[in-house]
Amino acid sequence: MTNLALRLQDVPGVASVVVDLDDTETEGINVRLDPGADEAAVMGRIRALLVAYGVRSANSPRLRVGRSAFPMSSDDLGVEVRITPIKGGARVEVMGRLVRSFRIVPPNPSAIAQGVSDAWCQVVGKIPMEIVRVNLGDGGELSVVASNGSTESVGRANVSSGWETAIAHAVGQAIGLIGNADSRSESRLASSGW
Repeated sequence: MTNLALRLQDVPGVASVVVDLDDTETEGINVRLDPGADEAAVMGRIRALLVAYGVRSANSPRLRVGRSAFPMSSDDLGVEVRITPIKGGARVEVMGRLVRSFRIVPPNPSAIAQGVSDAWCQVVGKIPMEIVRVNLGDGGELSVVASNGSTESVGRANVSSGWETAIAHAVGQAIGLIGNADSRSESRLASSGW
């Protein structure tokens, strides 16, 4: 595997590679991309190398690709967010120091994001916000748009750190519970005169 790590390091756009096959909890191949690297092109070259080295999907260690410009962890949230698949849906759980809240939601991104938003707002004692849109861009950027009825807020996160982490970060930004200096925007919605 040392040769594989060296070959992966030589792929244009790869900043660093760590191959860890000793610890079952962190076992895998971690690839960090250079800022501005074409993720799709780099992933194509990495897959080709893995095939050439005989690494098969059934037995292969996990491959994690990320950018150092998008460091995200659950420590940044102030709560713990867990999304667990269940039969016919997902269980979304948000745990604070004193309050824990969960929702059972359908298995689609909008419902999961709404479940995270509702549970998180309950944990911190905030009025819930409606999740208006959830989109995944070509570069792996997940964006979540939340509305309080008059203002929309956008939260963004890259899925390279994992789907659960990305959804938690994007929802947290959109509902205003974690900061993001460059991707949060607000716009006025037309008021409805009912």
